[in-house]
Amino acid sequence: MMGLRDLALVVRDFIAGRDVTVAGYSLGYPMETVALRHPLDFLGSDGGGGVGAGPGLAVGAALALKESGRLAMTVIGDGDFLMASSAIWTAVHMGIPLLVVIANNRSYYNDVAHQERVAVTRGRPVENKFIGQEIDNPPVDLATIARGYGAEAEGPVEGSAALAAALKRGETAVRAGKVHVIDARIHVGYADEVRQDHTAGRKSS
Repeated sequence: MMGLRDLALVVRDFIAGRDVTVAGYSLGYPMETVALRHPLDFLGSDGGGGVGAGPGLAVGAALALKESGRLAMTVIGDGDFLMASSAIWTAVHMGIPLLVVIANNRSYYNDVAHQERVAVTRGRPVENKFIGQEIDNPPVDLATIARGYGAEAEGPVEGSAALAAALKRGETAVRAGKVHVIDARIHVGYADEVRQDHTAGRKSS
């Protein structure tokens, strides 16, 4: 399974040589992998880290870019997607082409990180940090949700080669005027962290 950095490197290679505008990147994304060549290569973030803003911001950006010749794309977390996934219906309904990559770590990991810091500060068990934050057992079928809104969708995609192939299929769909969603499975944790064993709350190699 990929880590977030692995996903970022695949996205970087996909973007190279293409006119792509990324409407936003997921929390913890390794921004040093992002190469900017044009003012429209990256539209920034919400500025506040608000989970749930990503889908709507991406659809708005894609609307602004429609018929510009640029490929509208976003990389969002699974929690972000689940909180506002209905924005996908708006894009499909209004004919707004968009490529969505979901960095799916099966958790609301931003809150996991907060809970770990609070636990350390207050002397509470750090291993409890995933309580109420896992999106697993069973994992949510994000591709089925996206298809329910009328989008094309695939996944879960696991591994760099599979993601690279999915991005090419997504580009074909978006160039044809469609919304394409890719559920890309990644390890739990941000790119600058070692892999998290979220079943036990321990860091592992």
